Amino acid sequence: MFVDRTSRLILRELRLDQLMIVTSETRTGIVTTPTLHNQEPGGGSVGIRRRPGWFARLRKLIGPQLMVGLGIATAVVLGWTQAPDAHGQQATLTPTPLVRPGGRFEETDLLLLYSGSWTQMADQRASGGVYRRSSVQGSQVQLTFPGPNVKWITSRGPDRGIARVWVDNEDKGTFDLYSPGEEFGFSREWGGMNGETIHTIRVEVTGQRNGAAQNAYVDIDSFTIVGAYVAEPMRFENTDPTILYGGAWQVLPVNGASQASVHRINTSGATAQFNFNNGTVQWMTTKGPNRGIARILIDNKFYEVQDLYAPSEQAAQVFAYQSLGEGAHQIRIEVTGTRSGPATDSFVDIDAFIAPSANATPQPTATQTMTPTPSPSVTATPTATFIPSATPTIPPAPPAMRDARYFFQTSYRIDYEPFWNYFNAMGAVDTFGYPISRTFQFLGCQTQFYQRQLMQQCGTNAVQTMNLLDPDLMPYNQINFSNFPSHDPAIAGSAPGPDTPGYGSAVLSHVQRVAPDVLQSASVNFFRTFVSTVPGTNMVTDPNFAALVNLQIWGFPTSGPMPDPNNRSFIYQRFQRGIMHFDGTNGSTRGILLADWFKTIITGRNLPVDLASQAQASRFRQQYCPGAPAWVCRPGELPATDLTFAFEAQ
Repeated sequence: MFVDRTSRLILRELRLDQLMIVTSETRTGIVTTPTLHNQEPGGGSVGIRRRPGWFARLRKLIGPQLMVGLGIATAVVLGWTQAPDAHGQQATLTPTPLVRPGGRFEETDLLLLYSGSWTQMADQRASGGVYRRSSVQGSQVQLTFPGPNVKWITSRGPDRGIARVWVDNEDKGTFDLYSPGEEFGFSREWGGMNGETIHTIRVEVTGQRNGAAQNAYVDIDSFTIVGAYVAEPMRFENTDPTILYGGAWQVLPVNGASQASVHRINTSGATAQFNFNNGTVQWMTTKGPNRGIARILIDNKFYEVQDLYAPSEQAAQVFAYQSLGEGAHQIRIEVTGTRSGPATDSFVDIDAFIAPSANATPQPTATQTMTPTPSPSVTATPTATFIPSATPTIPPAPPAMRDARYFFQTSYRIDYEPFWNYFNAMGAVDTFGYPISRTFQFLGCQTQFYQRQLMQQCGTNAVQTMNLLDPDLMPYNQINFSNFPSHDPAIAGSAPGPDTPGYGSAVLSHVQRVAPDVLQSASVNFFRTFVSTVPGTNMVTDPNFAALVNLQIWGFPTSGPMPDPNNRSFIYQRFQRGIMHFDGTNGSTRGILLADWFKTIITGRNLPVDLASQAQASRFRQQYCPGAPAWVCRPGELPATDLTFAFEAQ
């Protein structure tokens, strides 16, 4: 639930199931009004009673800035008034419960911050009839709350896997959700926390399962917070005067939208601008068969592109932008007038914006009437960003043949013959993962992305993998809350040179010394993984071949082994082209899906907050602009690159 902006910052105590917010029912929907009441058992109503001591102590503990940032108010304005409905008439006020039953946050609640890949599922046995699930390693959900107890409600079943839980960044261990039969409403609870400070709970999908499980799904049904105040974020509907529209937007009824209506337009250059305070904002929109592509700018800087096409109508689609810093900010949605292949039009919808508060005096950038320029504004400077001004129709992406080279898991095919031969010779899916792009030109070379590696062929040279962790590509050490070892120049510089006598044996000795199989009694198997990645290699009978072939996949070690400081069961080893990951919960060692994360940097889709922060200045960040020349947003930064259809499923 979100509190209308006219209600300002409303506090609620989850134990008070009689806290009410007054709304007006009209023929056109429900309009929230700024009137709160705490209903007494006798039927009367009195002003809400807050606990001054609780707020004073909380303010002292976390400071006034964080109080504001979390949307925690120190005063509530009361009063019984009649509010005008959508037609300006006085409406009858009817109490509507504000508190979720039992202090429960359903899986769709926008206070839950998701990262990774999650799918919405329907089942009447779940709370509210729906839940979210994922089997993708590293996918996470986080809830921030004040209170002494938190309960995670999930499900168990034959296809459930293993989840890991952190509370206040303390690893609470893994939880095997496998069960021979389906069991909804299964819960785990953590308590005994200071009820007057702020806490977080984070659930991560490990991608692991026990031997009897059919899959590794982890479900999020809901969370329950007991005995705490929780501040509601404020929702600013599409008709709110704080949203500044540029262009001839239409207001249309849409089932499932926040107030059953949206602002919609398909004119290139049209904008919707919202000024807000503090560092978090969420844009509510819709997806559907006739939706197009929008550009998002934060504080007048390009942030990402969102393709709103979907084969069916989908309301209440939310894109969240976080960790923007305190103070005043601005988000601007720009309509490109372009669309992806299957879309029938290029409409963009504004349903609502959600933020702790709005800037009381938003300033339009120039005028609210936008006129498209006659030609695209494209420059070759490193800071140029493509802004389409016509309304081009993006042609459908060429389909792919459904044969042995096509991977239904990711909807991509290995078309290029040299890549197909190299893929099979070097271990196929076990080595590279599945393809996650088409073949395209990248920095002058034929390139295809796989989950773990980038495969390239430059001119007539042999196929090779890229040093994905080089300083110009992905020199980062934190991705989606996982902490990897940093590049160690001393270790990287100690690798033997190619003119070293007995080079193959020297390589193997060096890797074995730096990347051990046993670390502090844990069988991490880093060296064993290095020498056995490519099948058919034997370091005893042919050390030169074993060294050179596996060196193509991993490169040399560039760090020593390091446990994740947030999860001591995970140990990582950094190489030039990948990061090995030992999972102490099941004893497995495998490569991190690094190229998957590099793809999120380029496309801006599902980009984790921590990775986005590190890649802020990267020339690769959010360069994928469907409809732009060569589909590159800033072509001056990526010479000899053509991303046309590169990341469109085949």
